Amino acid sequence: MAASTSALYRMLSSSMQLFQGVDPELVASCLQDTERLDLKSGELLLSPDKENDKVYLILSGSLQVHLPGKNIHTCIDFHGRVPGAATPDMWADLIEGEARDGFGFILRGKVNDIGYQAITVPGSLRAYQEAIAEFGTMDWRDVVQPAIAQAEAGFTVRPHVYRFWTEQNDMGRAANADRARCTPAGRRLYCDADGEPLRPGTHITNPDMARSLRLIAEHGADVFYSGEIGERIAADMAANGGLLSLDDLRDYKTVRVEPLSGEYRGCRIATNQPPGGGIMLIEMLNILENFDLAGLGHNSPEYIRVVSEAMKRATVDKDTRVGDPAFVKVPIDELTGKDYAAELAQAIQRGEKAHVARFEGTPESANTTHVSVIDADGNAVSMTHSLGMPSGVVTDGLG
Repeated sequence: MAASTSALYRMLSSSMQLFQGVDPELVASCLQDTERLDLKSGELLLSPDKENDKVYLILSGSLQVHLPGKNIHTCIDFHGRVPGAATPDMWADLIEGEARDGFGFILRGKVNDIGYQAITVPGSLRAYQEAIAEFGTMDWRDVVQPAIAQAEAGFTVRPHVYRFWTEQNDMGRAANADRARCTPAGRRLYCDADGEPLRPGTHITNPDMARSLRLIAEHGADVFYSGEIGERIAADMAANGGLLSLDDLRDYKTVRVEPLSGEYRGCRIATNQPPGGGIMLIEMLNILENFDLAGLGHNSPEYIRVVSEAMKRATVDKDTRVGDPAFVKVPIDELTGKDYAAELAQAIQRGEKAHVARFEGTPESANTTHVSVIDADGNAVSMTHSLGMPSGVVTDGLG
């Protein structure tokens, strides 16, 4: 399924389970002035610097590559892009509320969440092939082959998949069952004759996806962005009022950026640039550097209060001061500065509570997808691919 516009500006990130096993009432008391604890960051990779005898923390929102032997350290940003047919005010009169997580708005008819207008220009496939071609050691066909085999072999619907399809939506967004039956092709794949999601024990195969993946294995990402697959996607969009066009696909390019750097207690931090969530991570770590966290005791009431307040302050800055640098000026130096963090830490020490404002809405899913790989030579790759929510659109014949 194509990715939805409602997750377009979602920072590629994952949640850190800092409060696992703690009394939920205690956590709630520390977070009562916010709608949701929000830590947006990439995962940490440990990469040894043999020459300087240091350990570097490498964090990634999109895809970060560190090859010390080749003096390569870069990030590939493959965020989704708004289709060219979109306009800034096209949904202004449809806003019903803001998602509680702060990533997107709930619109009347859920046009930004499900269906043909809810689709971004996808960048993942382009980034995968670029990374393999430039930094990888495997043949592209061999990389794609397991996905082909999986699509052919299929999978058996297990209880957690069925629960995902049928659970009541309490987030204000479209129900997952509606996504599964959004298009005829999707209904044939995931639903029974009555249009209800297939029950546990049912086996699902996707031969159309296997065929699409074979084309990608043979012809590379170009077949998706400018070839047969792209042409079929564009025709489907045009026939059903979608915003995505073949020009959008052809024009998509990843962005190469230097990692955003910081330092935490003597360790160098390397993370992704805005609009990714790395700037928040550095800000939070800078704040926490002003506290003796070990002395507070892990998950003690004061520990939770301090960490929660650091998270909330970084979330406020993310909401009000961080965006896509192609469109807005982001005060990176200030937000990642030690002096600014010290000011925020002093407010926390005084017992001041931050408030994360939300227009309206409901909690965010805690799910994301992350891959971290380090080899014996210290080469490291860190990639976070947030799933967001599917638009529900399955183009007939493509899977």
